[in-house]
Amino acid sequence: MNTIIRRSLITVLFFSIGYLVNNTPAFATSLVDWDSTEGIHRLSESKVKQDFFSLSPHFEGQENKVYCGVASMTIVLNALRVGKDEHIIASDQSIIAQDERVYFPQNGWSPLFNRYSQSTVVALSPKSKLEIMGKPSKDGGNDYGLSLSNLSGLATNHGLITQVFFANNLQDKTQQKAALISTLSAPHKYAIINYSRVVLNQAGSGHFSPVVAYDKDSDSFLIMDVSNTFQTWVWVESDALFNAMAKKDKDTSRGFVILSEA
Repeated sequence: MNTIIRRSLITVLFFSIGYLVNNTPAFATSLVDWDSTEGIHRLSESKVKQDFFSLSPHFEGQENKVYCGVASMTIVLNALRVGKDEHIIASDQSIIAQDERVYFPQNGWSPLFNRYSQSTVVALSPKSKLEIMGKPSKDGGNDYGLSLSNLSGLATNHGLITQVFFANNLQDKTQQKAALISTLSAPHKYAIINYSRVVLNQAGSGHFSPVVAYDKDSDSFLIMDVSNTFQTWVWVESDALFNAMAKKDKDTSRGFVILSEA
């Protein structure tokens, strides 16, 4: 081969490699920040994003590092019930103490909104607040936070219908993925996932957050992360998400729960 042609081919090859390295598309990684150019594009083009708009007005970050499940449930309950007449929502009296209300009208007017707080939600937890905070169980072990079954029980205690999907068998992934996408398309129906951050190369361990959108072109789901001071909301590729949900929580499986009004 002519020396000049060989050198030209080598130059083109190195240029091409350099271009690909420096211009890797955002979807080449399993995680994409929701407010990045690619993340915004996915949300704009997604045909399955009703839950993003339904849950966003009620979003709140978790109050502490073990309340990810509690915060996620609070968002969903408020989305389902605030402004509706079917349920009486007790206000959280601890938000403003009685001795701080001295200048408010004394005619029975309340300065509090009738909406769920993380304190009122956790009050109906099947696992006690102290156990969520790490109080040893009868077998002597510490188990911070909630398991997927605990979260389902919390939803049931608040009168919701639950469907629990355990991701321990990835052979069921196709059906479970279809159920998750269907939920994101249905009104007044929401999904909270339980997954391992480690599998997604994020800092932290087990976590709960709502899933609020699906983008078909990139085959990715948008996680509305309740640890918003710690992690941003991200698009996660379907395979990566199900691998993260398949990671066991001690001896129990992770997965997701679908919630709707009874």
